[in-house]
Amino acid sequence: MFRAYARIAYGLQFKVARPEDMAALYRFRFDVYTGEGYVNPEDYPDKRFSDQFDAHSASVLTLKNGRIIGCGRATHYSALGLPVQQFFSINFPVQTELSTVIEMGRFMVDPQYRGKARLATLGMSLQLSAYVRRDRSAKWLIAFMSEKVRRAFYDIVPFEILDENPPSKAQLEARTVRQGYWDKGEIHPVMAESSRLL
Repeated sequence: MFRAYARIAYGLQFKVARPEDMAALYRFRFDVYTGEGYVNPEDYPDKRFSDQFDAHSASVLTLKNGRIIGCGRATHYSALGLPVQQFFSINFPVQTELSTVIEMGRFMVDPQYRGKARLATLGMSLQLSAYVRRDRSAKWLIAFMSEKVRRAFYDIVPFEILDENPPSKAQLEARTVRQGYWDKGEIHPVMAESSRLL
């Protein structure tokens, strides 16, 4: 019903990205992040914003008239760890098996559609929910976000703030890659049971 409403009322469609979608997705990320001042465009001469975790992730897209206007991704734990561990020294809850943790991240919406950001994000969250539910090993969702965002989307997924140690020198250095992002207020790692995702 939600998909039909989003399509009929706003022309929005949601899907899991396929290999043939990835070039456009990376370009979309580049456009949004450089537009927001999160990354230096000179660091990405190919105008594609990707990282080593994309090979261990599934991405979801919001489309309007066939064009990407929003995206997000679910990253599985691997030998690389999780993206959040690049930036935070987290005290995971006791007995958390990292192999059961999936990180939700890279959520963004084209600025001209920010008025529909909650609708686009809800659609992508539902798409990711279906993806996560198919993975029986997934028990936890992790992310990092500002308190404002956490509260705004708490009804979609009730993330709780994790305990953390002071970031290491390497983690502080990693934050300079997306420096503008860290100027948006206090940002913390958060976690929720995967079964709580809508």
